[in-house]
Amino acid sequence: MFNQISDVFNWLESTGILAALGTLVALAIKQLAPYLKTHIKDKQLNQLTQYALQTVIKMATLVGLSKSDRQKAAIQEVTQFAHQLGFTWVTPEIVSSLVEAAYQQFKKLGYDNHAPQTTGLPDPDEPATSAAPTSSASAKATTSVAASAPTTSSEKPAQASATDAQVKEG
Repeated sequence: MFNQISDVFNWLESTGILAALGTLVALAIKQLAPYLKTHIKDKQLNQLTQYALQTVIKMATLVGLSKSDRQKAAIQEVTQFAHQLGFTWVTPEIVSSLVEAAYQQFKKLGYDNHAPQTTGLPDPDEPATSAAPTSSASAKATTSVAASAPTTSSEKPAQASATDAQVKEG
């Protein structure tokens, strides 16, 4: 059996078929290598994107962290995941953009329903309002007085008594 294999190998070598097959294989590998690298990198990027979305969803449920802390934690977790899988081409900038894209997708899907918690203190950007609450009766009286403002001095007493009557009824 070994003699037959040796004879076939010698025949392939002497006719040049072995050299042609070797060259064809080398050429195919050289031509397919960039495509395969790109294909593999795309698969890895899709895997990282999916993991980044899962991480953003997980981080959104953490109440004790601010938005920037959630982002930092998500970036760190995705970076660790990439290093565990051996993705050497992943940089911090790529991970940061993946996490941001995942967060934008998270918001687009309508899952971001975590409004920032308020402390009960007024915002410094909001205009100051009066501290004394107004009752609905006094608000109605103010509105009716402003709506029925007299135009002449002779109408003032009659309209003033009508306005007083409306305030007492309300």
